[in-house]
Amino acid sequence: MALSKIMPLTKGFSKFYILKILLHSVTYWLVPIQEDMWDVIRDKGIYGYKENLEEFIKEGDYIIIYVSKYYAKRYGGKIVGIVKVLSNWYEDQTPIYPEETVRNKGIYIYRVKVEPVVIGECDMKKILDKIRFIEDKGQIAKYLRNAPANLKRPIPESDAKIVEECLKESLLNI
Repeated sequence: MALSKIMPLTKGFSKFYILKILLHSVTYWLVPIQEDMWDVIRDKGIYGYKENLEEFIKEGDYIIIYVSKYYAKRYGGKIVGIVKVLSNWYEDQTPIYPEETVRNKGIYIYRVKVEPVVIGECDMKKILDKIRFIEDKGQIAKYLRNAPANLKRPIPESDAKIVEECLKESLLNI
């Protein structure tokens, strides 16, 4: 369909925004998780959060999974995988994460189905000098908290490729 034919339907939107939708460019998001959530995300193919993130993360987007250092024994401070979002967001009260099963109550009830693209271990310290999204290297924590992290901004594709390479390298070192 020619762009000129749909322009009258999109009055008020920038041409750049419309082209992005038409081309459905790839968007990467960083989300921090607790370490014990990783097994569920990886094995069941479900990412959940306590708030609905549909405004940001959409079907077809990619999520970079970062394990927070808090209470982590193995993966703290590391990116453990990149997953592709396979569904729209849905609400499910079923306890699936360890914290939920202990309380017998859903906490991360807003969920999307995901599939792994690459899984490994990438220490953030290893790539810190290469990535651009952490603009203030002295304030790393502010870019790694909340969901989506990076101050609710997407991760540049060039940074996602650096993360992907780091994850793949970790697989070679097993």
